[in-house]
Amino acid sequence: MKFLNDHRTFKVLAVFWMSAIFWLSSIPDLPSPSLFSAQDKLAHVLVFGVLGFLFSRSFRPRDEDLPFTRVLLVTLMVAVYGGFDETHQLFVPGREASFGDLAADTVGGFLSGLFFWKR
Repeated sequence: MKFLNDHRTFKVLAVFWMSAIFWLSSIPDLPSPSLFSAQDKLAHVLVFGVLGFLFSRSFRPRDEDLPFTRVLLVTLMVAVYGGFDETHQLFVPGREASFGDLAADTVGGFLSGLFFWKR
């Protein structure tokens, strides 16, 4: 499955994932079961962690030893999209923007970028 090693595939998947996030953010009062406190923040970390993974894999590999700045770039990219998503929710009835959600998005991007830094 050569296409899974192609950075262009991950660019397409990242755009698809961002579209899915935007679509889900457009749903007023998105239902979700209440399992434990802070599950919303965990969901943000996971969803934006996937985005961070897709961003990480969408870069052209330059060499085996990738600079840590790539982790920071992935984190910034996820944070910017998280900010866009939170701003978008200001205009969706039943949704609200939250700095806590933005922080969880950013943490997800950072952890994902860090985890896939050398992989």
